[in-house]
Amino acid sequence: MKLFRCSSLHKLIGDGRSKAAVISDTAKSAIRDIVKEDLYGFRSFTGNQYTQKGNLLEDLAIEMSGKMRLRNYQKHVGRVENELITGECDVLDLKNKLIIDTKCTWDIGTHPFFADEAMEKVKKAGYDVQMQAYMWLYDCDVANIDFWLFPCPPELLNGWDDIDQLVHLVEKIDIRERKTTVVIERDEAIIQKIKDKVPHCQEYYAKLFAERSKVKVAA
Repeated sequence: MKLFRCSSLHKLIGDGRSKAAVISDTAKSAIRDIVKEDLYGFRSFTGNQYTQKGNLLEDLAIEMSGKMRLRNYQKHVGRVENELITGECDVLDLKNKLIIDTKCTWDIGTHPFFADEAMEKVKKAGYDVQMQAYMWLYDCDVANIDFWLFPCPPELLNGWDDIDQLVHLVEKIDIRERKTTVVIERDEAIIQKIKDKVPHCQEYYAKLFAERSKVKVAA
C-alpha cells in the first residue's frame, strides 16, 4: 500500500462536505497529484528561491537550534515508516522525546516575529499535522518548529535584489531575536484521525493507480 509523506497529511485528513464522504475533495485532489508524480515523475512545484534558501541554510539552522538549547544537534538521517505513513524529521532528540523542524524565512517581511503570526504560518502550511505524524512515528511527546531568519546567501541574490533588505538589515538584528519557535504538543486525537483517514486515502490511491495501469496495458 502507498505510504503517504508526513508533509502531505494536512491535505488528506480533513473532513468531506458530506458525512458520506470518507475523504474530502481536497484529499482527492492531493492524491491525484501524488499518483501523477509516482506514475510520470511530474511535480507541479519543483522549488524556488525561497526553498533554495532553506536548503542551503538547513545545516546552519539545525546548528543554531542546538546552540540556543545548549545542545549539539546534527541533521537526523533515516526515514521512518509504518503501515500508513513515512517521514524524516530534521532533528531527533530522543533523550528529551523532542522533534525539531527548522524553517528558514526569506526576509524580515516574511519572518514570523510574533507568536500568532508564527502559528498562522504553521497552520496554513500544515506543519502542525506533520509534527503530529512525526511524533507518532518517532514516539515523541513534543515538537518544536524553529523559524530562522538569516541573511540571504550571495549565490541566491540577483542584480535587482535589494542587498540592504535581504542582508544588511537582517544582520543588524541580534541572532537570538531571529528565531521564533512554535511548540506542538502531542495530540492523540489528531494522530487517531491520521490512522482513520489514511487507509481510505490508500484505497483511493490504489484505485487511481490501477485505472491508469489498465490504460497502459490496453495501449
